[in-house]
Amino acid sequence: MLWEVTGVIKQRMWVLVFLWVGILGLSGAAWAQVLPLTIWEIPTHNSLPHAIAVGADGKVYFTEFSGNKVGQLDPRTNELRERPVGAGPSGLVLNDDGGLFITLAIDNAIQFLVFTGGTASWAIPTANAWPEVLVFGTGPGKVNLWLNERQGRKVARFSPTQIFVTLPLITVPAVSVTPKTLNLEPVIQKVIPDVYPGNPLLPPPIALFPATASGPFTEWASFVTDRQVERVAVAPDGKVWFSQGEAPLCRLDPDTNTVLYYGLPIGSAGLALLVDPAGNVWFSDTKRVAIGRLDPTTCDISLWAIPEGREPFAILVSASGEVWFTDREGDTIGKLSPATGEFCLYQLPPGSHPLFLVLSADGMLWFTAERGNYLGRLAVKAEAQPSVGPTVVVPPQSFVVTGYTLSQSGNKAELTVSYVYDGTVSVPIWLGVEIIREGTVLSDFLVEPVQIVDIGAGKVSLVVTYHGTAICQSDAIRLAVFLASAGPRTTVKEIPFKTTWIP
Repeated sequence: MLWEVTGVIKQRMWVLVFLWVGILGLSGAAWAQVLPLTIWEIPTHNSLPHAIAVGADGKVYFTEFSGNKVGQLDPRTNELRERPVGAGPSGLVLNDDGGLFITLAIDNAIQFLVFTGGTASWAIPTANAWPEVLVFGTGPGKVNLWLNERQGRKVARFSPTQIFVTLPLITVPAVSVTPKTLNLEPVIQKVIPDVYPGNPLLPPPIALFPATASGPFTEWASFVTDRQVERVAVAPDGKVWFSQGEAPLCRLDPDTNTVLYYGLPIGSAGLALLVDPAGNVWFSDTKRVAIGRLDPTTCDISLWAIPEGREPFAILVSASGEVWFTDREGDTIGKLSPATGEFCLYQLPPGSHPLFLVLSADGMLWFTAERGNYLGRLAVKAEAQPSVGPTVVVPPQSFVVTGYTLSQSGNKAELTVSYVYDGTVSVPIWLGVEIIREGTVLSDFLVEPVQIVDIGAGKVSLVVTYHGTAICQSDAIRLAVFLASAGPRTTVKEIPFKTTWIP
């Protein structure tokens, strides 16, 4: 055990070294770094944010299960709008025209809306079905969406041939939300997967699932009636996969109404589900607490156990093949690099409970924090697509701190910094703060970096907030400048600051 702990510490030290000098390390190794987490708190108290989507214009949409609302955040202006909808909004997809489809778990319906305009709704044929997730797929309609009827134990396709909405112009007032930023250092650990070979000579069991059509809905009832249908995922070939906990993963062919059963290892329970472009089926295992991969051709299953994981809730696969996931009970955003078996685990503030996540076109990972009641953004672009060769940093001699004032009381500190920047690299640059104890950056602090847009002398102010639950001691504040939110930082000043932070 001592050897394992020492190995992890050494590994984290090497990661910091790689960051500081701005290189990638050995060929083929995963590139991990400190990532800034930006938090936008939702104005509605205890709204239980659930699904999330990002539009082509960069605006972020999300459902509020308990708030009975759909929210819209513009991260460029920090304006957040909330619009009332039906009861229990859960799943959400955004079409190319900016329209929103949502599932209403309590109202047992699907609703369509233009955020500032009209709506339309359709009742689920099965009573108390509890529709949750929505995904785009294929089918005969103008729109083809697949969903799970969680309590109805069914998989359904929603295929309306046309959609009519009322067209009132709805004014949704904006609330200005000040974002908070927290730097997250990854815990890195390699895991050897457990492999369960299949037998390609023995095809999976097959069953006939009769389809029931009602209006725009077609439903297929699962034969496993003692397990809820948890998630659905559409494969590139149009087949639809669904999970039911400890029951096998199932592949539905909607053209033939047949289902293939792919058994999980004993002691596994499937929840999140996704099919990558190669046809591999990725899933989260909530019993073994692992990330799983099924090869439908060979029926081989690989399981990567999540170090200290608790409840892997949602997953996505990036274009580079890395698996990002949320650990709801573990308050963690994680990344698995299957080629190396390396996990990078980013610890969120306690009580966050992250749920669903999405990668935006600009390389940002967005997620909902159910109990934290916030939207989170991790700038992972630099990690997912690292540049080759040295990384540009701000030279330390180009940014000189000429003076500062610092005061602290309870869980807050105010810092004003006077500086001179000669513009050696470019503008804008950013000035950030880290709280230090015995040379280690403490994680339970929130501070929004400030942007510096002018060359020459200037003055900026920063507010540091401690969000831990216990009394904390610190002995220094470190000032650092950087060019990009996910890029390497250059320390320009370390201020001795021995103090006590009180929650």
